[in-house]
Amino acid sequence: MVRLALFPPLAAWILIRLWVPWGAVADDPVLIGAACVIAAALLIIEGVFHLTPKLLLPWAASWKALLVAVPALLLGWNFDISYAMLKCPPPELDWLPWDLELLCHWGNAVVFAVICLALFRAGKDLLGLGRVDWKQILVIAICLNAVTALYAFTSNTVYVWDNAGYWSIARTLMEEEPGYQQIISVLESTITEDYNYLLAYPISLVMRVFGGSRPVFLFTVSNLYTLPALWGLNALGNSKKWSGLVVVGLFPMLGYTGLVGFVDVACCGMGIWAYIIYTSDRPAVSRGIFSGALLIFTFLCRRYFLFFAASFGVAALVEKLIFDRKKWWDFLALFCSCALCTVAFAYRFLLDKVMEPDYGDLYSAYDLGLWSDFLYFCRYFGLVLLFLFLSAALVDLAHKEDRPRLVFGLVQIVVCFVAFVHIQSHGQQHLLMYVPALAVLAVTALSRAPQFLSAFMAISMAVYCFFPKLQPTSIGDISYPNLFPSFHMYGPQRSDIDQLLALADFVDGLSTLEEKTAVVLASSFTLNTETVSSLRASLDLPEPEIRTTIQYHGTVDKRDPFNWNTAFADYLIVGDPVQLHLGEENQQVMALLVHYVLEGTGPGKAYAPLPISFQLANGVTVRIYRRERPWYIEEYHDISDALIELYPDYEELYSIPKWIK
Repeated sequence: MVRLALFPPLAAWILIRLWVPWGAVADDPVLIGAACVIAAALLIIEGVFHLTPKLLLPWAASWKALLVAVPALLLGWNFDISYAMLKCPPPELDWLPWDLELLCHWGNAVVFAVICLALFRAGKDLLGLGRVDWKQILVIAICLNAVTALYAFTSNTVYVWDNAGYWSIARTLMEEEPGYQQIISVLESTITEDYNYLLAYPISLVMRVFGGSRPVFLFTVSNLYTLPALWGLNALGNSKKWSGLVVVGLFPMLGYTGLVGFVDVACCGMGIWAYIIYTSDRPAVSRGIFSGALLIFTFLCRRYFLFFAASFGVAALVEKLIFDRKKWWDFLALFCSCALCTVAFAYRFLLDKVMEPDYGDLYSAYDLGLWSDFLYFCRYFGLVLLFLFLSAALVDLAHKEDRPRLVFGLVQIVVCFVAFVHIQSHGQQHLLMYVPALAVLAVTALSRAPQFLSAFMAISMAVYCFFPKLQPTSIGDISYPNLFPSFHMYGPQRSDIDQLLALADFVDGLSTLEEKTAVVLASSFTLNTETVSSLRASLDLPEPEIRTTIQYHGTVDKRDPFNWNTAFADYLIVGDPVQLHLGEENQQVMALLVHYVLEGTGPGKAYAPLPISFQLANGVTVRIYRRERPWYIEEYHDISDALIELYPDYEELYSIPKWIK
């Protein structure tokens, strides 16, 4: 009877997910029939194999099941965003005795409860797995907060792009009305947004109490996201006294990446714990269920961690085929857990992004070559440490008992690297995908080395990161691989802060009589849109009551359309020489107009330069142009025709819109 009652809501939940990819091409009766067949098959499989008592907390055997199931049912029903996945609403099915959306809510409640019960059951088998010496965690927490304070209070710069993205989102969430609708918007952001709000939301709650300053953001990231990741590193190496601290000391880049503003360290932490759980000696099914859920949540929070999750699965399969072909329960549980959590939480992302045939082409501008990848690895890990970790792991393959973990880690690194560079080059945050496997290799391979040698390496790496070093602004400034991690734990400094403040004051002063709009036509580490819009927040200065509205203009070819609203902005803020960070061949969507404006040709004839300029670092002159007249139609064609000629497959992005014609 229970299974019969579960059939309608489960079928409705599945039906919505079938409508997402096939609603526009398949007949409704076919989709409805398929949903019913899938729902019936799942319920039959559950009954035949008695999965409820095996994988969940049996209702009749434990009152604890109610304590988990009831809140999970309520949460799953109230926060169901299945309908938001649909690009257009499904047709009305008036013949149904219940409303389809209501049925879908109940289906989501059931699925969410099943996931929570399975994780709770698995968690019981994993208790104590991350137990470490509390004194070590206290030392890590104290040192982490001390380093955070050092970095935060020695900074004097403007935070832009990835370093400011989640800080900006958290500040926005902090200023919104809290409540049910805000939580729904946070959850719905996971459907289509590359920078969704999941990791920013907890930070925004802290900011409501302590304010939205940069130090508050950094301390929250360190304690909420970086500390659990460091705890995981400590747990990986807790086989010997203080060896956990040694592992933490070998990877200072993890803490540093959180300091520069990457909440991605939370995903790295989940990856580390997935390694700890899956490679432990706990019950196989429990290991697979819990580590599978962690893998899905890594890329649910940060999209590129899909490469980590996929390579983890490939490595698990390879390890199973080579060393343990008779016992598949852990891998099967991992696969099923990933599949269910993906369909429940990351379904639209998988369809929209992963299945796109031109996904790699969209990010071709970020392909800087394998040499830049190598330089990034050396900058943040150090060539010496990378060589020691990998060579020691290869040598240690001679020991039979270490082979499974070493092969697992090596395969995951290789598969992740090959897959990722097929799409784009690595940035600093992307290196977090390799920390879990490198830590496993380090712990496994160096466990046979004298402990004083490992401790010496860890202390040397940690201390070296406090020596001041000249910091590059981009990968192009690095000409040779670094033997040791070349960053330092001091906050970044900009020498042109006074000029930037003068520029911001002048731009806002343009709106004294009436509100004006401006576009920053620059995209370099010295000057870009966020250099102006994030300036005062970065310096913890109050924003003026009267501000000029800064409009965004696309910066990267093929990824960004040409923003035709730029033609109606009152002012253009232009960097001279042209300010780009990926080269003109990849940023014509901006560079084309900049050249016209600086040279006074084409659309640039519509603008007149103001008799003032600002001198920034790296020899950059900022010039401001006022629009004197509307663009002529042929000037629109100067932009559109040139971009379409360069990228004929992206004509839709660069065609002149009908409302202009």
